[in-house]
Amino acid sequence: MNLICYLYRQSSKLLLLATLAGMIAGLSGAAVIAIISKGIGDAGPHLALAWMFFGACLVYLISKSYSEISLLHLTQSAIFDLRISLSQKLLATPLKRLQALGKPGLLVILTKDIDTFIQASQLLPLAFGNSIIVVACLSYIAWLSWQVFIMFTVCLLICLFGFHVAERRPLGQLVKVREHMDILYQNFRNLIEGSKELQLNTQRGAMFIKQIITPGALNFKYAFIRSMASYTWVINIGTILFYLIIGILVFVIPLWLPQRVGILITITLILLYLIRPISEIMTVLPPLRQAAIALEKIQQLDTELIAIEPIELTADPFISQAPLLLELQGICHHYPAATEDSQFMLGPLNLTIHQGEIVFIVGGNGSGKTTLAMLLLGLYEPEMGSIVLNGTSVNEANLDKYRQYFSAVFSDFHLFEQLLGTDRHDLSVQATRYVEILNMAHKVKVVDGKFSTINLSTGQRKRLALVSSYLEDRPIYLFDEWAADQDPVFKRIFYTELLPDLKVRGKTILVITHDDAYFSCADRIIKLEDGHLQPHYSAEV
Repeated sequence: MNLICYLYRQSSKLLLLATLAGMIAGLSGAAVIAIISKGIGDAGPHLALAWMFFGACLVYLISKSYSEISLLHLTQSAIFDLRISLSQKLLATPLKRLQALGKPGLLVILTKDIDTFIQASQLLPLAFGNSIIVVACLSYIAWLSWQVFIMFTVCLLICLFGFHVAERRPLGQLVKVREHMDILYQNFRNLIEGSKELQLNTQRGAMFIKQIITPGALNFKYAFIRSMASYTWVINIGTILFYLIIGILVFVIPLWLPQRVGILITITLILLYLIRPISEIMTVLPPLRQAAIALEKIQQLDTELIAIEPIELTADPFISQAPLLLELQGICHHYPAATEDSQFMLGPLNLTIHQGEIVFIVGGNGSGKTTLAMLLLGLYEPEMGSIVLNGTSVNEANLDKYRQYFSAVFSDFHLFEQLLGTDRHDLSVQATRYVEILNMAHKVKVVDGKFSTINLSTGQRKRLALVSSYLEDRPIYLFDEWAADQDPVFKRIFYTELLPDLKVRGKTILVITHDDAYFSCADRIIKLEDGHLQPHYSAEV
């Protein structure tokens, strides 16, 4: 029911057309049975009945196909809209909120749950069409004999109620299967990301498989088997009950409620004809139930993500004829400490950064460097104080405009194969030049606006991330430990050639680094310690 309601909200018109076509298919299917019954009961040639039979078959073919194709369009359009909406909302959601939701949970929803929904959508037309056929055939039975219809309906309602009660157990198991899936994805993610550490320690790797992967996989296996086994019993019992209903109508009811032979034959044919549609409906119920659970998870995520606001083409509030000026005015921000029982606070910080400066941000682990970077980039929101760019305070309304002033390469960067975010006509030429400067031309080419390969070492991929950052041509650049994975040659190129080149172009450069050998390349060094600026490091180098 949840699936039907969701599809109705997506396109009520298309769903109604599909329903109408399905009703015509059901009526024409019932007509086929009625014509066959009449042909068997009458004697002599039946040319008129033959034309009616073939005509009903043609109407059945066209209407059933139209109904199923309409539902196919509807479900795939709904899935497409769902994917795009979730992707847009995910990008609109603050980074800290996404971190709280967690990567494993997000990945399960965006991959497995949507896949489950897709698989169910392929079965939905079958279930929908068969349901219409059942309704049409029951309507024809009511027209033939209301007494038989009432008897059949009562028996069917009793069976449906029994099915609903019996289905509670397997349905509860399906919910547990979904919960175990979250754990399974988390374990596999840890396996992939920690493969180096596990390969380095054979005993630790074996224990991880034995104590983490195996129990999680077994719990999923048994939960899935229990749910599907329960559904198997429920479905098969439901099928045999339908045969029992046919037996009662054919052998028992005529003993005290006699029916004409022709009507009894027609009703029997209709009931035998209904065996396949009802069996198919019962068979697709488990996947549809799984899809309903997946849809509930997707909609839950949809409500937790930030709603997409309409994009307004407003003027940039930070444009200024004067040189760029970035100021932090008493900003504070809490971030997790090494222990769960405490939190460190970054700030209050007061800092002024001028256009064309090369500023190094240094400090020990946990001192607040990365948190400061996130605040500067507008990815974290200060709890106190304000960030001012060119005399204009950053707020929720202009935050997106503010972020467009920055380009960054993070320590945990992600390298995109495509060169996105730029429409420069000389993109390939500029990208190729930077690739050559970074001594990557022998491994990577720029073809059709993307790198020919990104299957490289971490240091090499970081160089390509630097190329992407250069091509964005933003006023402010932030590099978080970019040189950490580079050999001495490229460290020297980064600090003594690339950073000065950006400075000559009027760019402001912020570098989080531990490379004290190159501190002389900075205009200023800012040191953080326990979330506070150390004054004696703020002087010019």
